[in-house]
Amino acid sequence: MKLCFITCHYPPMARTYRRYGFARGLHEGGCDVEVVTHGNISHALGAFEDDDGLGTADSEFPVHRPKAIPWHLLGEILFRAGLVACPYRNWYGPAWRRGAKLVHSEADVVMGIYPPMTNLLAAHRVAEATGAKLVLDFRDEYLELTSGIQRRLAENVQSRLLKRADLISVATEVVKERFVQRDRFPAERIHVTENGYWQEADHDEYDTGERMRVVYVGAMSAIQGLGVLCGAVRIVRQARPELAQRLECVLYGPDTFYRQRVLQPLLVPGVAYGGYVDAPDVAGVLRSADVCFASLSSEKYDYAIPGKLYDYIAEARPILGSLPRGSASAMIEENDFGLVANCGSEADLAEKLIQMLSPARRRQIHQRLVAGRGRFAALPKVISLAQRIREL
Repeated sequence: MKLCFITCHYPPMARTYRRYGFARGLHEGGCDVEVVTHGNISHALGAFEDDDGLGTADSEFPVHRPKAIPWHLLGEILFRAGLVACPYRNWYGPAWRRGAKLVHSEADVVMGIYPPMTNLLAAHRVAEATGAKLVLDFRDEYLELTSGIQRRLAENVQSRLLKRADLISVATEVVKERFVQRDRFPAERIHVTENGYWQEADHDEYDTGERMRVVYVGAMSAIQGLGVLCGAVRIVRQARPELAQRLECVLYGPDTFYRQRVLQPLLVPGVAYGGYVDAPDVAGVLRSADVCFASLSSEKYDYAIPGKLYDYIAEARPILGSLPRGSASAMIEENDFGLVANCGSEADLAEKLIQMLSPARRRQIHQRLVAGRGRFAALPKVISLAQRIREL
């Protein structure tokens, strides 16, 4: 059984190691994987720079890189105007045509992974053209993140995809329930494939002292709402200056337009931008931290568990969050993996920062992480999905 895995974003593009890990998990689960990925994606917005540390991801299974007519910023403009369902719509034709050459019978499978939506649209077209089975994976929510003119377009697209899908994979139980309740998609054809960490989780060293280094490693956009950390540190500096002297925060990520124009003016003493970190160096940066930070900017992301949380768990670093009440906050609090402030509340986050400055509390959380992190490894979860796909 051939599995054509369609993903616009893939190594050596920065921040795509999890997509490679997903493909590798399907491969190790017994699927004959071939990847179709974008051959010339635009770097116009600065978010998709290459990562030299991810240059060897083509070695285990074939990776095909069809090129599209360059759109640069045009795709983003058309998408925001509601004229296309995805800013990578220009890649749709090259993606499905290459995919259709790889699958040859109804016994084969084509799989698209969201985001972006073009992955799912291309996989759907391959299935229609070849008769192959269709698997759709939602690493993120789609319909609930749209509004206005985009909402109607999203509803039409998702309805068409679900009618053809043989199996849906989702990252959380919350998203599964939305498909069942909202879209009336059969629960028995939904597989919950939780995210997780891909690196070796064998580093147990953790020194606690009076000083506390808080680190964030991840994307730089409005979705993360990183300004809340700057506001919380400002409050601590004003209310408890003696504690603020023990606090250092560093934000690592790509140097995007958002980072330069929105986040930079919000930085206060005690919060610094540390630059972009190549994938092989992320673990070392996390190990330099006493606490790792995660945030989401809105309650509409209540279903989501940011992938960086799993990296933090793998390195057994206490987590400080500013998150909506939902999947991510529940995972952290139910396992005692850290402290979570109300989404967007600078005052609440300042209180949590002060609590986390206790070395004893950090040691306690670290011990809980070491004892419980094994449940959050990603590979067994994706292998389970591969086994489900082989049964189609």
